[in-house]
Amino acid sequence: MAKLFSKTKIIRGEEVIPARTVFEATPSEAKQFDALKSARPATADEVKAHAEAQAKADGTTFAG
Repeated sequence: MAKLFSKTKIIRGEEVIPARTVFEATPSEAKQFDALKSARPATADEVKAHAEAQAKADGTTFAG
């Protein structure tokens, strides 16, 4: 699975991926999103920020 950063809102089946978020995709999906200019590989900082935000939302970390 590849970590991607969405440039636009993506509708993937029943799932809606908001713009400017990190999400996972298969390698074939990643190629398609790149060709459509709707997503790009996520940077390490974006992945880290996403993980921290997800942990806060899940209540598994303290908001500091």
